[in-house]
Amino acid sequence: MKRHVVFLVIATATAAVIAASPALADGLIGHSGRMLQRADLNGDGGITPEEASAVGAVRFLRLDIDGDGAVTEEEMVEAAEQRIARRIAKMFARMDENGDGRVERAEFDDRGAARFARFDTDADGRVSQEEIRDRRHGQRRGSRNDVLPND
Repeated sequence: MKRHVVFLVIATATAAVIAASPALADGLIGHSGRMLQRADLNGDGGITPEEASAVGAVRFLRLDIDGDGAVTEEEMVEAAEQRIARRIAKMFARMDENGDGRVERAEFDDRGAARFARFDTDADGRVSQEEIRDRRHGQRRGSRNDVLPND
């Protein structure tokens, strides 16, 4: 539970750094790039203090589950658990290829093979450290779940 709180604090700090230095956002990919796009309310490629404040206000409202104007640790944990549950539901739906509400071993293996193929950019049948690094630094096109082996 405490790890969820630490993660939320780190994510918030990352957003603050990006908001304070829009130039850092140039070339960002994956989750950080999506965070920038959501915070750049006027679409000018940067984040103003007003945009950062607006995004922070929305985040606070999402965390303040009981609407009392303050966020407790329990609310942060509950918000994180809700977000994780939504992500798991999406991931499960992608994995359940035949829609029967179960992930068979073949479906699981299909996802793993597809993930491996995305990393094996030179199609030599093995994934090198360079391919992993390249995938993570500038060539990510898949989901945040691109982690080897089958996660």
